[in-house]
Amino acid sequence: MAGIQTRSWTLDPADRIAALERENAKLQRINKVLMDRVERSMDFQGGAFSLFQTAIVLEQKIRERTLELERALHKLEDSNRDLARAKELADTMRTRLFEAIESVNEGFALFDSADRLVLCNRKYLSYWPTVAGRIQAGIRFNDLVAMVAAAGAVSEPPPDVWLRERMEHRHDLKGVFLNRLSDGRWIQVNERRTRDGGIVGVYTDITVIKREEERRRESEQAEKSALMMLNDQLQQAKSQADQANLSKTRFIAAASHDLLQPLNAARLFVSALADLEQPDANAELVENIDAALASVEDLLSALLDISKLDAGAVTPEVTDFPLRGVLAPLASEYAAVAAERGIDLKVVGSGAVVRSDMRLLRRIVQNFLSNALRYVQGGRVVVGCRRTGDGIRIEVWDNGPGIPRDKIAEIFQEFRRLDTPVSKGRDRGMGLGLAIVDRVARMLDHPITVRSEPGRGSVFAVTVPRGTERRAARPASVAARPMTNRLAGTSVLVLDNEPAVVAGMEALLRGWACDVVSATNGDEALALLSGMPKPPDLLIADYHLDDGVLGVDEVARLRAACGRILPAVIVTANRTPELADEAKAAGCLVLNKPVKPAQLRAVMTGLVG
Repeated sequence: MAGIQTRSWTLDPADRIAALERENAKLQRINKVLMDRVERSMDFQGGAFSLFQTAIVLEQKIRERTLELERALHKLEDSNRDLARAKELADTMRTRLFEAIESVNEGFALFDSADRLVLCNRKYLSYWPTVAGRIQAGIRFNDLVAMVAAAGAVSEPPPDVWLRERMEHRHDLKGVFLNRLSDGRWIQVNERRTRDGGIVGVYTDITVIKREEERRRESEQAEKSALMMLNDQLQQAKSQADQANLSKTRFIAAASHDLLQPLNAARLFVSALADLEQPDANAELVENIDAALASVEDLLSALLDISKLDAGAVTPEVTDFPLRGVLAPLASEYAAVAAERGIDLKVVGSGAVVRSDMRLLRRIVQNFLSNALRYVQGGRVVVGCRRTGDGIRIEVWDNGPGIPRDKIAEIFQEFRRLDTPVSKGRDRGMGLGLAIVDRVARMLDHPITVRSEPGRGSVFAVTVPRGTERRAARPASVAARPMTNRLAGTSVLVLDNEPAVVAGMEALLRGWACDVVSATNGDEALALLSGMPKPPDLLIADYHLDDGVLGVDEVARLRAACGRILPAVIVTANRTPELADEAKAAGCLVLNKPVKPAQLRAVMTGLVG
């Protein structure tokens, strides 16, 4: 009995009550059997004592069974009370859960493992107003969404497409699902599976966010359109600026050519005068005129270089070459200038190979060196190289007046010159050399550094990447040496369309005891050749002649008429690499206008010597 009773309390309240009722019936049957048994015993024995004893036993058994029955009834009452309390608590919790679900701002829907609707809130129903009255607990999800699609409650995409995509998402439950309702609202669905296999879904109204995104997209599109319009305007302005810059470059090139023609003639006349015996007063005048013309030449050359760099007309030719090909010619070229000014110039040779444009790198170092020689008064200038990382730093040291720290940035601007006393006023320069250095260095991506201390000197440096391929250095420029005697009697044919240049060239060459004949065009030169007893020793021709005729072509005609390759020099104001390549291919040397007499004399001596 105890075992049965124990097992009965492990059951649920309803099962426990049924078990107690069964046990009560069993106890009643046992009591009845015991009473019958006692009565029969009394009938059999008939003794008073036996009857009394039986009555006592029966009373004890009845009392025990009665107590057990009372305990069972008490337990039954407790179970009923617990059951009622549990039912009340469950109702309370269900009410609170429903109230909580109703209080949230999002729609809520719970489906069981068979995908039947268990419960939802009014917010969820508000998303489907046309079918809200037909959405009841127990409806299957596929029937619900089919009903929504048929009612046209969703505007995008089309109902059949939306229904297919909605069921696919329901199957995978990956990410969020967006619904655009027919009334313009946007609903975002987040769904998760429960532990018993059901699905709980939260439906959030994101209409405000979507409209804000749309406004932002419209704003971004408007800004993009404005930026595109502005970009078009900038492109147009840039194109106009580039065109203007190109026109400026062409104008400067043309103007430089037109200016260099008379300047070239003037330099030739001045050089011819300098070769003649002059009184001291006249000699000083000639020297001053020559210096003034040299300043004009430097200015025009610098302006032309800057205009080409700004217009992007200069294309670097990057190769590997030894630095001695840059440093050795500069040492020879500036040795006489340094000696004239009483400056101790030392160029330390280097066997390093660098990767750069040889011509443009030479221009950078040349500007550093010429600046140092210009501002140092009887001091010392040193050019050397240092290895640094993957590069070579070319440095130009001087012990000149130095540069204040706050003025270092200014010296790389056009026409900016420091108020530093120099040996002669004409040596101040035009303030364009370092501006050209800055542009060339940026084009080549070669860092420029400047260190200076007022009163102690400056160090200008350019860092160049190391090269790997070694090749022979370019030959140094021929040093200008007085070799007038070697040119005596040399026969020269001059071809130039400018009478002033022809007259100046004749005066200069005759001062060197040369036999000169001149022509202004190719036909005239051919006529002169036919009257000469023998072909000339040398041809000097301008590159640009009248009517678009080129000097290299006329040199070819004259050589053909003579039957042999005559040494030829092309004189031009055009400084482009293409012209130099063209002249080289034609077997001619090139001299730029204004022609430096010493350079012309050295070239002629090399050609006819």
